Amino acid sequence: MASIRDLSKVAAETGQPPTVWRDQLLPARFRNATFHVESGSKENGRRIVTHQFPKKEDPYSEDMGRQAKQFAVRAYCIVFPYDTGVDLYKRDYRIARDALISALELIGPGQLQLPTFPKSPIYVVVTKYRVTEEERIGGYCTFDISFTEFGYAPSRVQPADPTAAVMQQSQAMRQQIVSSLNAQSARFQRVATARITGPRAR
Repeated sequence: MASIRDLSKVAAETGQPPTVWRDQLLPARFRNATFHVESGSKENGRRIVTHQFPKKEDPYSEDMGRQAKQFAVRAYCIVFPYDTGVDLYKRDYRIARDALISALELIGPGQLQLPTFPKSPIYVVVTKYRVTEEERIGGYCTFDISFTEFGYAPSRVQPADPTAAVMQQSQAMRQQIVSSLNAQSARFQRVATARITGPRAR
């Protein structure tokens, strides 16, 4: 069975455009805490009240508006082979773990950005979370997190949409992560090349 990487290679060889969704992936974060995502789901719908009347065969379903968006995320933090300038990519995974725990336990709403959805960050509140660590898997922990759309109080004026500014922050964070990883990769490549082409002992 072909993998996504295989399909991307085939697309490149046949002159097809690259996988756009991969190029547009954003780092997952809540507030300023970054994390990896194993799975994520979004739940939404309409608030429907169904009326059934005595002596009537036909019901009437009344639309009472949109339901609040719900997000369920399986996140994880894992040890990275070497230290970078980003908390999520360090040898001590506990740094990213503790930063995420602190972000989840803060009072009030925060900005949630997932790699593929929503396309722009959304203000949410944390309804509950669970962090799990296992003895047989060192340097790794998982989070099961439930988020609910924050919205705004009906008595208040709707705030200005911060999407543009927040998206710039997400793109800047993505660029920071990519640059940091590329710099480390280039350094290791130079070291490996020097070992191969360096002077040999006689």
